[in-house]
Amino acid sequence: MRPQVGIIGGGVMGTTHGKATHFCFKSGLIDGELVGIAEEDDARRESFAAASHARLVTANADELINSPEINTIYICTPTFNHLELARKVAAAGKALFCEKPLAFNATDAALMRDAAKAAGITHQVGLVMRFSPVVFVTRQLMQEEASGRPMTCVMIDDQFFPIQGHYQSTWRGDVTKVGAGTLLEHAIHDIDILLSYFGDVKRVYGTTSHFFGKEGVEDMSSAMLEFEIGAVVNHVSIWHNILHRGSSRRMHVVCENAQYSWEDDDYAGNIRCETNAAGRRTDIASKEVIERFANGLPIDDARLREHVIEHDLGQSYLLEDYTFLKAVSEDRQSWLDFDVAVKAHAVVDAIYESARTGQPVDMSAK
Repeated sequence: MRPQVGIIGGGVMGTTHGKATHFCFKSGLIDGELVGIAEEDDARRESFAAASHARLVTANADELINSPEINTIYICTPTFNHLELARKVAAAGKALFCEKPLAFNATDAALMRDAAKAAGITHQVGLVMRFSPVVFVTRQLMQEEASGRPMTCVMIDDQFFPIQGHYQSTWRGDVTKVGAGTLLEHAIHDIDILLSYFGDVKRVYGTTSHFFGKEGVEDMSSAMLEFEIGAVVNHVSIWHNILHRGSSRRMHVVCENAQYSWEDDDYAGNIRCETNAAGRRTDIASKEVIERFANGLPIDDARLREHVIEHDLGQSYLLEDYTFLKAVSEDRQSWLDFDVAVKAHAVVDAIYESARTGQPVDMSAK
Protein backbone atom coordinates (compact mmCIF):
# COMPACT_ATOMS: atom_id res chain seq x y z
CA MET A 1 0.00 0.00 0.00
CA ARG A 2 1.04 3.61 -0.41
CA PRO A 3 2.30 4.84 2.99
CA GLN A 4 0.18 7.68 4.36
CA VAL A 5 2.12 8.56 7.48
CA GLY A 6 1.08 10.02 10.82
CA ILE A 7 3.66 10.70 13.53
CA ILE A 8 2.75 10.66 17.22
CA GLY A 9 5.24 12.82 19.13
CA GLY A 10 6.89 16.00 17.91
CA GLY A 11 10.05 15.90 20.00
CA VAL A 12 13.59 15.03 18.92
CA MET A 13 12.77 11.59 17.52
CA GLY A 14 9.44 12.62 16.02
CA THR A 15 11.06 15.43 14.06
CA THR A 16 13.98 13.18 13.08
CA HIS A 17 11.64 10.62 11.56
CA GLY A 18 9.55 13.40 10.07
CA LYS A 19 12.58 14.71 8.17
CA ALA A 20 13.61 11.22 7.04
CA THR A 21 10.16 10.20 5.82
CA HIS A 22 9.75 13.56 4.06
CA PHE A 23 13.06 12.99 2.24
CA CYS A 24 12.00 9.48 1.21
CA PHE A 25 8.81 10.86 -0.34
CA LYS A 26 10.22 14.08 -1.80
CA SER A 27 13.17 12.33 -3.47
CA GLY A 28 10.99 9.60 -4.94
CA LEU A 29 12.63 6.80 -2.97
CA ILE A 30 9.16 5.84 -1.72
CA ASP A 31 5.77 6.79 -3.12
CA GLY A 32 3.95 8.11 -0.07
CA GLU A 33 2.99 11.14 1.98
CA LEU A 34 3.52 12.59 5.45
CA VAL A 35 -0.07 13.42 6.38
CA GLY A 36 -0.30 14.21 10.07
CA ILE A 37 1.26 14.95 13.45
CA ALA A 38 -0.09 14.46 16.96
CA GLU A 39 1.71 16.38 19.69
CA GLU A 40 0.36 17.68 23.00
CA ASP A 41 2.86 20.54 23.35
CA ASP A 42 1.54 23.58 21.45
CA ALA A 43 4.92 24.99 20.44
CA ARG A 44 6.32 21.67 19.19
CA ARG A 45 3.09 20.88 17.36
CA GLU A 46 3.08 24.22 15.56
CA SER A 47 6.79 23.98 14.70
CA PHE A 48 6.43 20.47 13.28
CA ALA A 49 3.34 21.43 11.28
CA ALA A 50 5.05 24.48 9.79
CA ALA A 51 8.14 22.51 8.76
CA SER A 52 6.36 19.43 7.42
CA HIS A 53 3.24 21.03 5.89
CA ALA A 54 1.23 18.20 7.45
CA ARG A 55 -2.46 18.79 6.85
CA LEU A 56 -3.74 16.90 9.89
CA VAL A 57 -2.37 18.56 13.01
CA THR A 58 -3.76 17.59 16.40
CA ALA A 59 -2.99 17.23 20.09
CA ASN A 60 -4.92 13.95 20.20
CA ALA A 61 -3.10 10.75 19.18
CA ASP A 62 -6.42 8.90 18.82
CA GLU A 63 -7.51 11.34 16.13
CA LEU A 64 -4.39 10.50 14.15
CA ILE A 65 -4.77 6.74 14.65
CA ASN A 66 -8.43 6.77 13.63
CA SER A 67 -8.01 9.04 10.62
CA PRO A 68 -9.03 7.34 7.33
CA GLU A 69 -6.34 9.44 5.64
CA ILE A 70 -3.55 7.64 7.52
CA ASN A 71 -2.48 3.99 7.17
CA THR A 72 0.97 4.13 8.77
CA ILE A 73 1.80 5.32 12.29
CA TYR A 74 5.09 6.26 13.96
CA ILE A 75 5.13 6.18 17.77
CA CYS A 76 7.81 8.64 18.95
CA THR A 77 6.59 9.40 22.47
CA PRO A 78 8.08 8.68 25.90
CA THR A 79 8.07 4.96 26.64
CA PHE A 80 5.23 4.89 29.18
CA ASN A 81 2.41 4.94 26.58
CA HIS A 82 3.94 2.80 23.84
CA LEU A 83 1.93 -0.30 24.76
CA GLU A 84 -1.39 1.55 24.86
CA LEU A 85 -0.76 3.32 21.57
CA ALA A 86 0.57 0.20 19.83
CA ARG A 87 -2.54 -1.75 20.76
CA LYS A 88 -4.72 0.98 19.29
CA VAL A 89 -2.69 1.10 16.08
CA ALA A 90 -2.83 -2.69 15.73
CA ALA A 91 -6.58 -2.68 16.34
CA ALA A 92 -6.93 -0.08 13.60
CA GLY A 93 -4.97 -2.36 11.24
CA LYS A 94 -2.32 0.23 10.44
CA ALA A 95 1.40 -0.25 9.83
CA LEU A 96 3.43 0.58 12.92
CA PHE A 97 6.92 1.92 13.60
CA CYS A 98 7.73 2.28 17.30
CA GLU A 99 10.81 3.92 18.73
CA LYS A 100 12.94 2.02 21.22
CA PRO A 101 12.56 0.91 23.88
CA LEU A 102 9.27 -0.72 22.99
CA ALA A 103 8.11 -0.78 26.61
CA PHE A 104 9.25 -0.77 30.24
CA ASN A 105 9.90 -4.53 30.18
CA ALA A 106 9.99 -7.63 28.01
CA THR A 107 6.47 -8.71 29.04
CA ASP A 108 4.88 -5.55 27.70
CA ALA A 109 7.15 -5.58 24.64
CA ALA A 110 5.93 -9.11 23.90
CA LEU A 111 2.32 -7.92 24.18
CA MET A 112 3.08 -5.28 21.55
CA ARG A 113 4.70 -7.89 19.32
CA ASP A 114 1.78 -10.26 19.70
CA ALA A 115 -0.77 -7.53 18.94
CA ALA A 116 1.11 -6.51 15.79
CA LYS A 117 1.42 -10.10 14.60
CA ALA A 118 -2.22 -10.92 15.34
CA ALA A 119 -3.31 -7.87 13.36
CA GLY A 120 -1.04 -8.84 10.47
CA ILE A 121 0.43 -5.35 10.22
CA THR A 122 3.89 -4.37 9.05
CA HIS A 123 5.87 -3.36 12.13
CA GLN A 124 9.42 -2.24 12.92
CA VAL A 125 11.35 -1.13 16.01
CA GLY A 126 13.68 1.86 16.11
CA LEU A 127 16.92 0.03 16.86
CA VAL A 128 18.83 2.34 14.57
CA MET A 129 22.30 0.98 15.40
CA ARG A 130 21.54 -1.89 13.02
CA PHE A 131 22.17 0.76 10.35
CA SER A 132 25.61 1.73 11.68
CA PRO A 133 28.42 0.95 9.22
CA VAL A 134 31.04 0.18 11.89
CA VAL A 135 28.64 -2.12 13.75
CA PHE A 136 27.66 -3.88 10.52
CA VAL A 137 31.22 -4.31 9.22
CA THR A 138 32.57 -5.48 12.59
CA ARG A 139 29.94 -8.23 12.54
CA GLN A 140 31.10 -9.21 9.05
CA LEU A 141 34.72 -9.36 10.20
CA MET A 142 33.86 -11.52 13.21
CA GLN A 143 32.01 -13.97 10.97
CA GLU A 144 35.00 -14.52 8.68
CA GLU A 145 36.39 -18.03 9.08
CA ALA A 146 39.92 -16.67 9.50
CA SER A 147 38.86 -14.76 12.65
CA GLY A 148 38.12 -17.96 14.53
CA ARG A 149 35.52 -18.21 17.27
CA PRO A 150 34.46 -15.05 19.14
CA MET A 151 35.87 -15.10 22.66
CA THR A 152 35.07 -11.81 24.36
CA CYS A 153 34.15 -8.18 23.91
CA VAL A 154 34.25 -4.99 25.94
CA MET A 155 31.65 -2.38 25.02
CA ILE A 156 31.16 1.01 26.65
CA ASP A 157 28.59 3.61 25.76
CA ASP A 158 28.37 7.06 27.24
CA GLN A 159 26.11 10.06 26.84
CA PHE A 160 25.42 13.12 28.93
CA PHE A 161 22.23 12.75 30.96
CA PRO A 162 19.70 13.63 28.23
CA ILE A 163 17.44 15.73 30.44
CA GLN A 164 19.78 18.59 29.47
CA GLY A 165 21.82 19.84 26.52
CA HIS A 166 20.41 19.55 23.03
CA TYR A 167 18.21 16.58 24.01
CA GLN A 168 16.20 18.49 26.65
CA SER A 169 14.23 15.29 27.27
CA THR A 170 13.16 16.15 30.80
CA TRP A 171 10.90 13.07 30.86
CA ARG A 172 14.01 10.88 30.95
CA GLY A 173 14.47 11.91 34.57
CA ASP A 174 10.91 10.79 35.45
CA VAL A 175 10.69 7.07 36.15
CA THR A 176 6.92 7.05 35.50
CA LYS A 177 7.59 8.05 31.89
CA VAL A 178 10.93 6.39 31.15
CA GLY A 179 10.65 3.22 33.23
CA ALA A 180 14.37 3.08 34.08
CA GLY A 181 17.62 4.76 33.05
CA THR A 182 20.61 4.45 30.78
CA LEU A 183 20.43 0.67 30.29
CA LEU A 184 16.82 0.54 29.09
CA GLU A 185 16.60 3.91 27.42
CA HIS A 186 20.01 4.12 25.74
CA ALA A 187 21.92 0.84 25.95
CA ILE A 188 19.15 -1.40 24.65
CA HIS A 189 20.83 -0.55 21.33
CA ASP A 190 24.04 -2.11 22.63
CA ILE A 191 22.33 -5.25 23.91
CA ASP A 192 20.73 -5.70 20.49
CA ILE A 193 24.16 -5.29 18.85
CA LEU A 194 25.72 -7.86 21.16
CA LEU A 195 22.92 -10.36 20.50
CA SER A 196 23.46 -9.92 16.77
CA TYR A 197 27.19 -10.61 17.29
CA PHE A 198 27.18 -13.48 19.78
CA GLY A 199 23.71 -15.09 19.73
CA ASP A 200 21.73 -16.20 22.76
CA VAL A 201 22.70 -15.22 26.31
CA LYS A 202 23.11 -17.98 28.90
CA ARG A 203 23.71 -15.99 32.09
CA VAL A 204 24.03 -12.36 33.19
CA TYR A 205 25.52 -10.51 36.14
CA GLY A 206 24.52 -6.88 36.54
CA THR A 207 24.82 -3.83 38.75
CA THR A 208 23.51 -0.28 38.53
CA SER A 209 24.22 3.07 40.23
CA HIS A 210 22.42 6.37 40.72
CA PHE A 211 24.85 9.30 40.81
CA PHE A 212 22.33 11.97 39.79
CA GLY A 213 19.71 11.03 42.38
CA LYS A 214 16.83 10.50 39.95
CA GLU A 215 14.71 7.88 41.72
CA GLY A 216 14.43 4.67 39.72
CA VAL A 217 16.49 6.11 36.83
CA GLU A 218 19.98 4.62 36.93
CA ASP A 219 22.78 6.59 35.28
CA MET A 220 25.35 3.78 35.28
CA SER A 221 24.95 0.10 34.52
CA SER A 222 27.58 -2.61 34.24
CA ALA A 223 26.97 -6.17 33.13
CA MET A 224 28.80 -9.37 32.32
CA LEU A 225 27.03 -11.50 29.72
CA GLU A 226 27.83 -15.18 29.21
CA PHE A 227 26.71 -16.40 25.80
CA GLU A 228 25.70 -19.90 24.79
CA ILE A 229 28.65 -20.07 22.36
CA GLY A 230 31.06 -19.59 25.28
CA ALA A 231 31.91 -15.92 24.72
CA VAL A 232 31.91 -13.62 27.75
CA VAL A 233 31.14 -9.93 27.20
CA ASN A 234 31.48 -6.90 29.47
CA HIS A 235 29.15 -3.96 28.90
CA VAL A 236 29.00 -0.55 30.60
CA SER A 237 26.50 2.24 29.97
CA ILE A 238 26.87 5.72 31.50
CA TRP A 239 24.92 8.96 31.66
CA HIS A 240 27.40 11.64 32.78
CA ASN A 241 27.52 15.42 32.96
CA ILE A 242 30.08 16.29 30.24
CA LEU A 243 27.86 18.39 27.99
CA HIS A 244 30.45 19.00 25.26
CA ARG A 245 30.78 15.24 24.68
CA GLY A 246 28.24 13.75 22.32
CA SER A 247 26.75 10.28 22.52
CA SER A 248 29.58 7.81 21.99
CA ARG A 249 30.42 4.13 21.96
CA ARG A 250 33.64 2.11 22.14
CA MET A 251 34.07 -1.56 21.34
CA HIS A 252 36.91 -4.09 21.44
CA VAL A 253 36.18 -7.61 20.14
CA VAL A 254 38.58 -10.54 20.58
CA CYS A 255 38.29 -13.67 18.47
CA GLU A 256 40.66 -16.65 18.50
CA ASN A 257 42.73 -15.31 15.60
CA ALA A 258 41.76 -11.64 15.38
CA GLN A 259 40.88 -8.49 17.30
CA TYR A 260 38.71 -5.63 16.09
CA SER A 261 38.11 -2.28 17.77
CA TRP A 262 36.61 1.15 17.20
CA GLU A 263 35.83 4.14 19.38
CA ASP A 264 33.80 7.36 19.59
CA ASP A 265 32.50 7.34 15.99
CA ASP A 266 29.91 4.57 16.22
CA TYR A 267 28.60 5.09 12.69
CA ALA A 268 31.28 5.67 10.10
CA GLY A 269 34.59 5.60 11.93
CA ASN A 270 37.74 3.58 11.34
CA ILE A 271 38.01 -0.06 12.47
CA ARG A 272 41.35 -1.25 13.87
CA CYS A 273 42.23 -4.84 13.01
CA GLU A 274 44.87 -7.21 14.44
CA THR A 275 44.73 -10.53 12.59
CA ASN A 276 46.87 -13.60 12.04
CA ALA A 277 45.92 -13.41 8.38
CA ALA A 278 47.60 -9.99 8.03
CA GLY A 279 50.29 -10.64 10.62
CA ARG A 280 50.16 -7.01 11.72
CA ARG A 281 47.83 -4.19 12.66
CA THR A 282 45.77 -2.69 9.87
CA ASP A 283 43.05 -0.06 9.87
CA ILE A 284 39.94 -0.12 7.72
CA ALA A 285 39.40 3.54 6.88
CA SER A 286 36.00 5.17 7.14
CA LYS A 287 35.50 5.27 3.37
CA GLU A 288 36.05 1.54 3.04
CA VAL A 289 33.83 0.85 6.06
CA ILE A 290 31.05 2.76 4.30
CA GLU A 291 31.62 0.92 1.02
CA ARG A 292 31.50 -2.48 2.73
CA PHE A 293 28.34 -1.50 4.55
CA ALA A 294 26.66 -0.25 1.38
CA ASN A 295 27.54 -3.45 -0.47
CA GLY A 296 26.26 -5.64 2.35
CA LEU A 297 23.01 -3.82 3.11
CA PRO A 298 19.76 -5.74 2.54
CA ILE A 299 18.73 -2.82 0.32
CA ASP A 300 19.13 -2.99 -3.44
CA ASP A 301 17.43 0.22 -4.53
CA ALA A 302 19.90 2.05 -6.78
CA ARG A 303 18.12 5.35 -6.07
CA LEU A 304 18.88 5.05 -2.37
CA ARG A 305 22.56 4.49 -3.05
CA GLU A 306 22.61 7.43 -5.44
CA HIS A 307 20.87 9.84 -3.07
CA VAL A 308 22.27 8.72 0.26
CA ILE A 309 25.00 6.13 0.48
CA GLU A 310 27.66 7.89 -1.56
CA HIS A 311 27.05 11.33 -0.13
CA ASP A 312 26.00 10.97 3.48
CA LEU A 313 26.00 7.44 4.79
CA GLY A 314 25.56 8.83 8.28
CA GLN A 315 21.89 9.25 7.42
CA SER A 316 21.15 6.20 9.56
CA TYR A 317 17.59 7.25 10.35
CA LEU A 318 16.89 7.71 6.67
CA LEU A 319 18.05 4.14 6.01
CA GLU A 320 15.96 2.93 8.94
CA ASP A 321 12.83 4.72 7.75
CA TYR A 322 13.39 3.68 4.16
CA THR A 323 13.54 0.05 5.28
CA PHE A 324 10.22 0.37 7.10
CA LEU A 325 8.39 2.39 4.44
CA LYS A 326 9.62 0.08 1.69
CA ALA A 327 8.16 -2.89 3.58
CA VAL A 328 4.88 -1.00 4.05
CA SER A 329 4.72 -0.15 0.34
CA GLU A 330 5.28 -3.81 -0.55
CA ASP A 331 2.75 -5.12 2.02
CA ARG A 332 5.31 -7.31 3.79
CA GLN A 333 7.01 -7.50 7.17
CA SER A 334 10.17 -5.54 7.84
CA TRP A 335 13.28 -7.54 8.78
CA LEU A 336 13.74 -5.47 11.97
CA ASP A 337 10.50 -6.52 13.64
CA PHE A 338 9.34 -6.44 17.26
CA ASP A 339 10.72 -9.95 17.88
CA VAL A 340 14.20 -8.44 17.70
CA ALA A 341 13.33 -5.90 20.39
CA VAL A 342 11.70 -8.46 22.69
CA LYS A 343 14.94 -10.47 22.77
CA ALA A 344 16.93 -7.40 23.77
CA HIS A 345 14.32 -6.48 26.38
CA ALA A 346 14.60 -9.92 27.97
CA VAL A 347 18.35 -9.46 28.50
CA VAL A 348 17.85 -5.94 29.87
CA ASP A 349 15.25 -7.29 32.32
CA ALA A 350 17.71 -9.98 33.46
CA ILE A 351 20.45 -7.39 34.09
CA TYR A 352 18.07 -5.33 36.21
CA GLU A 353 17.00 -8.46 38.09
CA SER A 354 20.62 -9.32 38.81
CA ALA A 355 21.27 -5.75 39.99
CA ARG A 356 18.30 -5.96 42.38
CA THR A 357 19.15 -9.36 43.83
CA GLY A 358 22.93 -9.29 43.70
CA GLN A 359 22.81 -12.71 42.05
CA PRO A 360 23.49 -13.94 38.51
CA VAL A 361 20.41 -14.64 36.39
CA ASP A 362 20.20 -17.81 34.32
CA MET A 363 18.68 -16.83 30.97
CA SER A 364 18.46 -20.44 29.76
CA ALA A 365 15.86 -21.10 32.44
CA LYS A 366 13.60 -18.27 31.24
